[in-house]
Amino acid sequence: MVLDFCISFGLAAPVVLSFVLYQVVHRAVAQGRMGPLAASLAYGLCVAALPLAVWWGVHALAEFYIVGEGRSFLKSVLQIGLAFLMYAYLCISWGLSFVAACLAAWRFSGCAKRLKQEAAA
Repeated sequence: MVLDFCISFGLAAPVVLSFVLYQVVHRAVAQGRMGPLAASLAYGLCVAALPLAVWWGVHALAEFYIVGEGRSFLKSVLQIGLAFLMYAYLCISWGLSFVAACLAAWRFSGCAKRLKQEAAA
């Protein structure tokens, strides 16, 4: 039960945070306060860092609730399994973040081109 919640939260949190970040950066590009290259770099770096921070927190939470305090062979096995599972989900999150960053860079450059055309007209 706790592991399902942790995995769901771990997959949903980077998506929600990257969407909110996209809206903020897109608004800055649309208002001309930020160029498309700077927006793409800032968004890409933030989106690359989000899954690591989220999955680190999820791993700590899951280890606290699932593994517990005792010392045993089962605890070590659970910690190794949990670490492997979190690493796999981290790689999936990074892959999805890379796709989101590429799409956002494309949108930022399109928005900047549109602003230049409107300014020229």
